[in-house]
Amino acid sequence: MIPFYGAALVLLLVLGSVLVVSHPVVWEKVHRSAMKEKLKEVHYQDANRITGGLWTQEPYQEISDSLKFRRMNKKEIHHYGDVRSLLGKARIVVGVCAVLVIIGFIRVGWRTVWNSGFVIFILLGIILGVWMMIDWHSLFKSLHWVIFLDDSWKLPKRSYSLGLFPHAVWQLAGGVIGGLVLILLLVPILFRKNLER
Repeated sequence: MIPFYGAALVLLLVLGSVLVVSHPVVWEKVHRSAMKEKLKEVHYQDANRITGGLWTQEPYQEISDSLKFRRMNKKEIHHYGDVRSLLGKARIVVGVCAVLVIIGFIRVGWRTVWNSGFVIFILLGIILGVWMMIDWHSLFKSLHWVIFLDDSWKLPKRSYSLGLFPHAVWQLAGGVIGGLVLILLLVPILFRKNLER
């Protein structure tokens, strides 16, 4: 049962971090940092319009029609609708995981759950980190197959989104998410050690 609670903690922190990083205010900073001013301002405005739509209910066809440089194709419009739906589901999963973590804190103690979560996160980090260094594209594709359960995320090669959000953006976003989770897992461990001195 202990690894179950630890896994719930990791899922809570990972999905919570995904929600934080995907928020338009944070995402714009991650995006600009990854792109290092490789895009024109009009492209950043379009990118912000597309990703900002993940946090609204505005139809993606309307978002596409309002873009300044170029419209999205039908597959992109469908894909961003899928992503919006997944972010909504992520909020529900975060809530369920929070309840499971609280139950774990009560049943086996917060330190046990936290330590279990830390170990699980480190093991996953090692596995995914090695995989990323060996074959980033394979990792990217595999994660998308797991998340979307089909190939709806595969966009035509000339899709506007692919130019706005190349792999460097997703690598940085993944690093930020991983860093947030690691910090959140380390704080109680380090705080506890300081209290014990």
